[in-house]
Amino acid sequence: MLVTYPEIMIVRQRLGIIIMIFFLPINGPLLKLAIQEIINEPLQIGEFHFFVICVVMFLVGGFMTFTPELKLPSQE
Repeated sequence: MLVTYPEIMIVRQRLGIIIMIFFLPINGPLLKLAIQEIINEPLQIGEFHFFVICVVMFLVGGFMTFTPELKLPSQE
């Protein structure tokens, strides 16, 4: 099964959008509460560190969404 390059690009952009929505910094407290409920014990990470993780993941999602297509020299 051969997947074309534009299809991979669309999947990467959609995954980036999902990551951006999921890790919006405003969702941090709700996300932390959900994780605590799933594992049934308090997280051993502070609020500031969890906020930084959410911001970093949001930026990774933005990078995945808004970076241009990368082409190999053989594809030009």
